[in-house]
Amino acid sequence: MSHTPVPEPRTTALPSLPSGWHILSYKVLAGSRLAIVGVDADIVRAWRSDYEQKTLGETRRLAAKAAVRVWICDDAGLWEGPEFPLLEPFPVVDQFPDGRWLVANSRSGGQQNARILSVPGTEERRFELGDGIEHIKIDDRHRIWVGWFDEGVVGNRRWRVPGLKWPPAAYGLAAFDDCGEIVTHAPTGRILDCYALNVLDDAAWACTYTDFPIWQLTGTVERMWDTDLRGTRALAVRYPHVLAAGGYGDESNRIVLLRLDGHRAVMLGEWRLPPVQVSMIDGRGEEIHAVENHVWHRWSLTEFQHA
Repeated sequence: MSHTPVPEPRTTALPSLPSGWHILSYKVLAGSRLAIVGVDADIVRAWRSDYEQKTLGETRRLAAKAAVRVWICDDAGLWEGPEFPLLEPFPVVDQFPDGRWLVANSRSGGQQNARILSVPGTEERRFELGDGIEHIKIDDRHRIWVGWFDEGVVGNRRWRVPGLKWPPAAYGLAAFDDCGEIVTHAPTGRILDCYALNVLDDAAWACTYTDFPIWQLTGTVERMWDTDLRGTRALAVRYPHVLAAGGYGDESNRIVLLRLDGHRAVMLGEWRLPPVQVSMIDGRGEEIHAVENHVWHRWSLTEFQHA
């Protein structure tokens, strides 16, 4: 199997946020853009204090009164996005094609944990997307694809949607419209944890626990390819090829190029990223993105085809 050098990524040094703002997370947006989610309180420090039992509930107290702002980074520079109340400690964000924003807390007690915001950041509506959110990505048809981790898949027992026997999270992967109405979902019983999620045009692509197949879902098309992957955390897609990044243990820096053939994904090559600790790794469209030590790296699937 190939162990040639990893293709050189496109790299961008990320600037520091203005004084008083703390980086909370990064999110890959459509169009090869990166969102930097900043908050005007040190939520991460408060979480560590609560985790070490030095304080109790400090994270939620800070989040309830904090403001969050999104900065968007692309090849042209850094752009200031909307500012809005944080409310809950660790939001997951994405942007609709028309410029509106979705902000959802990864945990929920049934209190409508998703907000739709206007382009300037004004709240338009709220709805429920369930507890245990692992990934959120919005496709070209404005559909909100949600992948849940295991606590969400086996939990959410009180969440009921008309026409469904089980809560939407029980399917592991589902799509909603911008009013929170469910549009489609994966087959029940096949997904325990959505490890990786990508959207390309009107399709969601996922790699899921327990057997780590590659899924393609559109609402009218449902396809699955068996793989030998384990612990994959990010996908880039240019059909019929898929680039899978991540793995368990010493394979956490592994990148694999696959060709989707029949009902199985055939491995074409394997690479290893330098052994560094990344703040984020994710896939969007045809690219894998990683943030490491305030540097944003981007690799295109086609670069690995020619490596």
